[in-house]
Amino acid sequence: MPMALKKSSQYIPERSFSSKLFSAGIGFFICFIFFINLWVFVTNPFHSLNIIQQPFSTTIKNNQIVLHQNYSLHVVTNPILRAFAYYKSAAHIIANVYLGSPKTLSLTESGIIAEIHQLRFNPSFPYLISGDHFVVFYPRNLGIFYASTLDSSTALNKNDWENRQRIFLQSTAYALDTFSKLHNTTTTIVPIGSTEVVPINIFTYPSDSLYGVLYALSQLQQSGSDVYPLKTQEAAKKLLLSYHKNLEELLLVYRKTVYDQKTGLIKKSIHLSSARDAAIRQSSFYDNVIYWKTLSLASNLGIISIPQDDLDRLKQRIIQAFWYEKGGYFIDDLSSDSLSAHSYSSDWLIGVSTGFFDLSNQMDQQYVTRAITYIQENKIDKPFGLKYQSATDRSKEFFFVRYFVPSYGEDAIWSHWGMEYIKTLELLYQATQNSAYKRAAKENLDAYDRNIVEYRGYPEVYTSSGKFLENIFYKSIRQTGWVVNFEEAKNMYESLH
Repeated sequence: MPMALKKSSQYIPERSFSSKLFSAGIGFFICFIFFINLWVFVTNPFHSLNIIQQPFSTTIKNNQIVLHQNYSLHVVTNPILRAFAYYKSAAHIIANVYLGSPKTLSLTESGIIAEIHQLRFNPSFPYLISGDHFVVFYPRNLGIFYASTLDSSTALNKNDWENRQRIFLQSTAYALDTFSKLHNTTTTIVPIGSTEVVPINIFTYPSDSLYGVLYALSQLQQSGSDVYPLKTQEAAKKLLLSYHKNLEELLLVYRKTVYDQKTGLIKKSIHLSSARDAAIRQSSFYDNVIYWKTLSLASNLGIISIPQDDLDRLKQRIIQAFWYEKGGYFIDDLSSDSLSAHSYSSDWLIGVSTGFFDLSNQMDQQYVTRAITYIQENKIDKPFGLKYQSATDRSKEFFFVRYFVPSYGEDAIWSHWGMEYIKTLELLYQATQNSAYKRAAKENLDAYDRNIVEYRGYPEVYTSSGKFLENIFYKSIRQTGWVVNFEEAKNMYESLH
């Protein structure tokens, strides 16, 4: 007879309660992370699968662009949802490193530019973004990185020109609606639900968000050209009228937050976020010029009344505080370290783009000329323009940038400031007829011509050696709509005689 199989007597103990609890905790954590990232995904208004409603839309009627409010934005300040907004902003950046920054399909410069225009100036989106991972809204874009959007000389065709006006107008309304309900300004507006937004500051209170909104309201009321006239004047006037009281309040809060009555300049006791938001500064030249221009715009728009003499005196205080005569440039900020080291930053060029400097004025022209000489002598425009400074200084950067992308706000090459540099060279050539400025402008434009084709896009930022910036923590935006600044600079060069 076959032997009977013996039943195993080995004892298998039951899992302990703590082990079960641990497993359940792990499962819950995985589900939580999955849900959070799913919510990040579906609240990205620039992905086809999203739940975001379009709060403002535009149509064209009687040759004017008409703004429609479809939904009222709900401004949320709950601490937990604010934490989610920060997480969402960071998650998009990390995802872009591995999944984003696609190249254009086109291989030619004109085709690449047209493709970027079609992608970025799309009025079916709620607001204007730099691109790729920056899917949250930075209102400063309206007055800084997208200041050339309504330059009719860069219109590709009628449809492109109308789309640019529409998305610019919608973006302005989006910022106004949010800030009026918050009763303050922030660097960033993050959509977290179908009509819900969370305003946050990256990294601190902004010096230039209110400026961006006022600049937009001013530009939207301009005339354009005979071939491509602006069709937004009536809509912009209605916005200004509707939000007039709110803008007065926002301006009052802004001035109280940033302005030092004793020094007549930006407070040294606070850090402000700006276009160079990775840098920690105290009363920077950039922030002071932005304050001057914000007051000027507010006065011109009828929000407040400021005598021109007061603006002129503010300008002279700024110049006196920041001009470093021996070096021939403007000092970065008024911190003790910066003053002792005579620190430099290329965002002084905001003085040219805002009209703070008038190059028909001999004194202003001398300041700009000497500062341009400093850039060239210190090779800050090499291999092409433009770096913030010649070397990285980690001590003046916020944590994330300091350890993960240390060159980002320092010696990396920024396409935006490169274009402001080129345009300044062109303006100096017009004022002086010195051919060296024209040659330098052409050299830099040629470099960007090559980059656009090589990288099949218009990259946001390059390494100090002129390569597309990317590492395991950050990848440059490739198809940024900032390309309109390049188009403007190129048109300006072609118009030189």
